[in-house]
Amino acid sequence: MHLFELFIGWRYLKAKKSQGFISFNTFLSIFIVSIGVFVLIVVMSVMTGFQSQIRDKILDVDAHITISRYYADTDSEGIDNYRELSDKIKNVKQIKTIMPFVQGQGLVRVKSYIFPVAIRGYGNPGEVPKDITKFITAGEREFKSTTSIAIGEEMAFNYNLRLGDYIEIIVPKGRLTAREGITPGIGRYRIAAFFKTGYYEFDTKLIIMTIPQTQRLFGIGNIVSGLAIKLFDVYDMDRIASKLQDIIGYDFQVITAEQQNQNLFYALRLEKLIMTIILFLVIISASFTIMGTLVMVVMEKRKAIGILKTMGAQPYSIMIIFILEGFFIGLIGAIIGVITGLATAINLEAIIHWVESVINSIMSWIYITFDLGVFYPVTLVPKNVYYIDSLPTQIQPEFVMLVAILAIFIATVAAILPSWHASRLHPVESIRYE
Repeated sequence: MHLFELFIGWRYLKAKKSQGFISFNTFLSIFIVSIGVFVLIVVMSVMTGFQSQIRDKILDVDAHITISRYYADTDSEGIDNYRELSDKIKNVKQIKTIMPFVQGQGLVRVKSYIFPVAIRGYGNPGEVPKDITKFITAGEREFKSTTSIAIGEEMAFNYNLRLGDYIEIIVPKGRLTAREGITPGIGRYRIAAFFKTGYYEFDTKLIIMTIPQTQRLFGIGNIVSGLAIKLFDVYDMDRIASKLQDIIGYDFQVITAEQQNQNLFYALRLEKLIMTIILFLVIISASFTIMGTLVMVVMEKRKAIGILKTMGAQPYSIMIIFILEGFFIGLIGAIIGVITGLATAINLEAIIHWVESVINSIMSWIYITFDLGVFYPVTLVPKNVYYIDSLPTQIQPEFVMLVAILAIFIATVAAILPSWHASRLHPVESIRYE
């Protein structure tokens, strides 16, 4: 490639003086490429942030690894030798904490309301693990009373519950029999604390109490549902889980947090993949615009191509000139898209809050002016849909680089056909009618 090919390729990006700095078709091609890159970076940063934050919330509240009994075993519905089992695995490296727990499902009755909840028991009165008490935002942390429980802030808000209020919890109790079925267990408990995990599913449906309370409520005796294990390195879950399975044998099942929530994580990964494919189609659509733009440039530059060939320019040089024009369109579009995409992704939450405030201000003024009633503020990211209370973004430098390179590559490939056509123009025919 010679310097004159580079110079002419760059020169052909510009329009004639009468048309301004850049032709409309070239501007449109650059704009579509930049929009494709911009949208890909912003959307993928948000989706990666969502996936990462949901995963972090689950791993912060839930166990990294859970050991439980296979419930197909009809002789036992839990682990009775959990202390012995804990001692057996406590010396495994990477294990941070081991917490026995009891869990089950139930119904809560508050005044005229009845709603389903998940119930979990951790620790003993006055000895609830710090991994649990760290989420408590108000009230007691010791759980010293036999009736003390903690509920999520969102649950308290939804059902107008306050510290000190009493609720009734109804659970299935005892074994299933053909004559009586399962008898219900009923307990009356005082709300001693509120907690907030940041994970909406837990904050609206989970009730936390001590292990003895849960055992009495479900009538299961001195057994637990399983052992909740936290690791120092969450990325080592699979290896540690395999190691624990070898140590304790196959009377128990060892499940990682990702396996327990595999449907959620699979849905997130699938959604991310589909969005990536759809948004890449925006960049591919830009290639057709680039192709059409260069066909028009070739038609416009027929005389110039004829003169260049008459002066000795080889067909491959003409081809390189127009391929370079496609490359420059892709390069400029990618640079603009990356800069604007990164700037938006970094400041997205502030932008969303600003948009919300503008919409709410306008709608509030309209409601007041025309006396339309009570206006409820608009929330663009509702917590009850997306599980989390903020808009996270996580930029992956390698993905940004990949998007930029592919955008430039697609734009360059789109220029090959018009460039080949330009290289085949006969110089005499090109300038005969000019």
